[in-house]
Formats: sequence, C-alpha cells, structure tokens
Amino acid sequence: MANYPGMNTPPSSTSVVDLSGDPNIFPNTGIALATRTLADHVNWLAVVDQLLPWDSARARIAPSVVLLMLVINVLTQHNPLYHVELWAESLPLPILWGEGITAHQFNDDALGRVLEDLADHGRTLLATLGLRMRAVQDAGPAMLHTDTTAFALCGDYPNQDTGPTAPVVLTWGHSKDHRPDLRQIMAGLTVDDAGCVLGGAMLSGNTSDRAWHPEWLDQLNKDFPDDFWKDSFYIADSALIAELALLKIRALGMQWLGRLPATFGLCDRLKDQAWATEEPWEPLGTLAAKPKSATATYQAHTFDTTLYDQPARAFVYHSSALDKKKEHTLQREIAREAQSLEKTAKKLAKQVFHCAEDATAASEMRVQTAKIRWHTVTPAIGTQAVPVRTRGRQKAGTAPATVTQYTVQWHWTAPTPERVQAERARRATFVLITSQMTCDAQTALHEYKAQDQDEHGFRWMKSPIHLSAFFLEKPTRIVGLGYLLLLALQFARFMRAMVRQAMVDQPPLELPDHRKIVRPSETVILDALRTVWVERKEEEAMVWYQWTHVKPHVWRILEMLQIPIQHRFQWDPSG
Repeated sequence: MANYPGMNTPPSSTSVVDLSGDPNIFPNTGIALATRTLADHVNWLAVVDQLLPWDSARARIAPSVVLLMLVINVLTQHNPLYHVELWAESLPLPILWGEGITAHQFNDDALGRVLEDLADHGRTLLATLGLRMRAVQDAGPAMLHTDTTAFALCGDYPNQDTGPTAPVVLTWGHSKDHRPDLRQIMAGLTVDDAGCVLGGAMLSGNTSDRAWHPEWLDQLNKDFPDDFWKDSFYIADSALIAELALLKIRALGMQWLGRLPATFGLCDRLKDQAWATEEPWEPLGTLAAKPKSATATYQAHTFDTTLYDQPARAFVYHSSALDKKKEHTLQREIAREAQSLEKTAKKLAKQVFHCAEDATAASEMRVQTAKIRWHTVTPAIGTQAVPVRTRGRQKAGTAPATVTQYTVQWHWTAPTPERVQAERARRATFVLITSQMTCDAQTALHEYKAQDQDEHGFRWMKSPIHLSAFFLEKPTRIVGLGYLLLLALQFARFMRAMVRQAMVDQPPLELPDHRKIVRPSETVILDALRTVWVERKEEEAMVWYQWTHVKPHVWRILEMLQIPIQHRFQWDPSG
C-alpha cells in the first residue's frame, strides 16, 4: 500500500449523489482503513503471526489477515460474523491486503480455524498487543481497573476443556445477565486509566471473582516485563479484598484500592466511627462534569487502620444518591417487620398458659426468635377466669369453680423518624480501602468510580449491535469468539485514547447534529468512521483509491488517529 499526494483540503459537508451501486465506490470503509493503518502502527500483524500457528497446507493466507478482518467486521457491522465472506466483497481488498487476497478466502472454514487457535493464544495476544499500544501512548504507571462479566450461552454444550494450558468450562454459575437457566462463559478484563485494554482472559462459567484475582495477578506477572507494574494501582471491587490477592499485589510492587466488603466487621466499625466522631464530614462535592439537581454529592471521613496485619487507609463515604436509593428498601423492611409482628401476635394470643411465668417465658422466646429490629414490643400478660366443671350438683349459694388462665398480648410502636433517618444515612455510606497511606478521599473516590471503564467495555461487547449471546457449536470456537470481542474492544479503546489525547486543549468535536463533544466515546468515533467512503479510479495503466464522503468532523478524527486522509492510495500491479 503506497501513499501519494492527492486531496489537500477538507471536503464540504454538503450532500452528494448516492453512488453506492457503483462497483468503483466502496461505502462505509472508514473503520476498515483506520483499523488497518493502526494495526501497522503497532506491528499488529507480525505479533499475531508469531503467536498463532499457520498451516500453509490448510490456509493460503496468514491467520493475522483473517483475524484482523474479523476485528474489522465486529467494529463495522451491526450484525457481525454473519456472511463475512459476502461482507468482504464490499471492501476495497487491494488497498487493505493487495491484489492476491479475495473475499472467498474469508470463508467459514478459515474463520473457524482462527477462532480455535485464538482460544489457545488469545490471552497472550491481548497482553502483547496491550503492551505495544500503551507504549505508543508513552504513558507512565497506570491505574489498573479489573473486573469480570458473564455471557449467556443459548445451547447445550458438553463440559470439556477448551485450551491446553487454561481449560475453560461452559457451565452454570452466578449469572450477571440474570439468566440462571443458561450455561455461561465469563471474561476478565484489565484496563488502564485511559480505558485501554491491557489484558483479558476467557474464564469458566462458574469462576469466582475472589479466587480469580490471585490467579490473574500471577498471569499478569508472566505476560508483562518485571518492572511494568511498579508504582501502578490495582483497582477492583470488593472481591479483591482477600489476603492472598493483596499479598501478590505487594509482591508486584503495586498499590491497591478496593471496596471493603460489608461482611467484614471492620466495615461496620469504620461506619460507626464515622457517625460517632465529632469531626465534620469532608465535603467532596460531585464527580459529574456537568452536575444536575439529582447528581450525587459526596462527603467523607478518613481513617488509618490495619487490614491483614498491614497498614491501610480507609475512607467512609456518604452519598446523597444512596440516600434516595435506600429509602424504599428501608421502608419496605419496616413494613415487612410490622406484618410479621402482627402474625406472631395473633398466634401468641391464641395460646393459653396456666401460670404467669410460662406466659412471660413464651413471650420473651418469641421476641428473641422474631429478630425484631425496628419496632419496640411491649408484652402484656392478661388473665381470665374459666369455669371448671365439678362432679355432682353444685350446692346452692356457692360460687361456681373457676381456674385462672393467662394470655400474652403484644403491643408495638413504630421506629421514630429520627431513628429511621439515622439508619438511612448509615446505609448511604460505603467504605473504600487502600494500601497507599498518602492517598486522599477525593482521589480514591475518583479512581474507584473510574472502575466503570470495565463495565462500559463489557456493555459495548454485549450490546445488541454486536453479540448478545454466543451461537457456536464447538466450545473452542466460543472461547475464541470471546477473545475476538476483547481484541475488538482493545482496538476501539486504542482509537478512543488516541483521539482524546489529541483533543487535550483543543476545541470540541462538533457532530452533524450540532452536539459538541470534548471526550468522544468509542461509539461516536466508530459511527463517524463508518460513514467514510473510498472511490476506485483508473487512468491508463494506473489504478488508485481516493477518499470521499469525508465530513469535517470525520476529517478531524482521522487526523487525530494519524491516518493520511490528505493522501490517496495507489496499487501498482507490477509490485
């Protein structure tokens, strides 16, 4: 692929004649050309060919070519991996791969072989490419955000190993998709502070996050240089807070930050300390760039403590948003307890006791077993005289014989508004804890909330415009497909990072709908690139391809991605 001077000025954004039926016009090719250019930027193809086996007797084209076409397909198509061979015919293959590559070579057999190989080597491939992409950004120590998700599997798959070194089992587990009836496969992901994918792995469907973190840390240590993680921060949710994982983080020279599980006694003690102290809460404001009336605001208390006999710094945060979220739950708990007390009181009132001591003991036992938390119960012992039948006729003028019976009556009062408010405020708190003793509450909260980098990436992978579930027969290909989605996310996030880095201190990106965006998402970037066309031109013995349909905002994105939009591409048949 050679570049020659051509278009030197940005084209107009005015509409043009639709030439999509012209065989010399290739619509919607911007993502393909951008991905191919960025792949060369990080030597992507060479890395893939070093790791994936290539049997020339079975395949005429390198696995790197097939795999990058699959990545382009996922990034481009609203219905990816469907009729890939037919889709490839719509691309200008000569400027992507040369005249020797045809659309027919991207058939189902070729794609299946690459997916099977990817199942075995996908983890190493992601790490190697992630390291190269981070080197291009020239970034220092990173804030590493790690999380997992699950993908539902619509089908009956055999429980069998899917890789020689890291077997992955398609099975049931805790369903984050809320489909416990389906088997699933899981994915783990680590991204840096820019959201770029540094590493990822496909996991068995029943993998525990708490057990996976120590294994994943060992894997990161193997896949990256010895000093790569030094001074970085490893950030995850409450599953991270386990002694083995924290030991491995310290061994790598990293600091850690996570959410203290509510099941830890330390969590309750820290919350009690925060509400009991006379020191005022530290106001932190909001994290939103453009706050609204309903935007959460935060305040915090900072405490130095110990965790697993190691010094740690804890932050107790109170969130105004959690106040509202917890209100309904709290009122529902109080109402349920009142209903339970009413049922218990009715049953207890039907019981008859022959002495006050038995009645009192039964009432106290019911109070203990009822686990009353909110209401104040006041038992009352009632008495009644019950006539007793005697033998023979009763003498005239004598009172009938009676026996005294005892019953228990419960009366209860609802919790006071002050108590409800205090509990609501306490529930609206959460605790973050870190090994970095100089960290402050604002920084810790900001970095932990950036954990949604993983969650947004998972949502992008599982979006309906990509793949909502896996529909492949072989477990190995299912695992390979998972790695393919991770590779596509890695490319999309790499594009996003490059654009955002280039936009620092620059005017916002103005879209055709008049929106002005300072930090474009991967969706905005891909939607813009999807509109770019390429036109094939021929004059005498020369054939070249030229950009067309490039709107001003797309022109800017291509320049920020360092893609030569001001050039045209020429194919020289003589080689």
